[in-house]
Amino acid sequence: MTAAGWLAAAALLPVLAAVYLRGAYVVVTVDGQSMAPALAAGDRVLVRRGRRGLERGTVVVVGRPSPESGWRGAAPLGRRVAAQGWYIKRVAARAGEDYPAAVGIDGPVPAGHLALLGDNTGSIDSRHHGPCPEHQVLGVVVRRLGPPPQTTP
Repeated sequence: MTAAGWLAAAALLPVLAAVYLRGAYVVVTVDGQSMAPALAAGDRVLVRRGRRGLERGTVVVVGRPSPESGWRGAAPLGRRVAAQGWYIKRVAARAGEDYPAAVGIDGPVPAGHLALLGDNTGSIDSRHHGPCPEHQVLGVVVRRLGPPPQTTP
């Protein structure tokens, strides 16, 4: 490859890195108080897309369940983040583990599902909608980024 070819390839590296990161991570803004005090309305969180790292205690972003049927019958999530409503919850139990007493369901979480709870006791979560299918997981919260930066007029 010529020097000009190497320079052109090197110029593409930042673009390729940005495309990769955009596909692997997404920033989600918290709406509501279900994860208070850990996360407040307006906080932004960095989410690593995918289901890697789904452990009890992990905070996840999942598709918003139907008010009528919960997550039952929900289609797997697509890649378009803006086209979906989201819930941010903590994994309380994984498939095969017993539901925590707070959920109010006896027995183990079904295969391919998670029991989710908000940190705030007034949260709408698995207590209301039942277990969440893993295919509804957008990703795992990697870190809190804080509120959006303030703009000055």
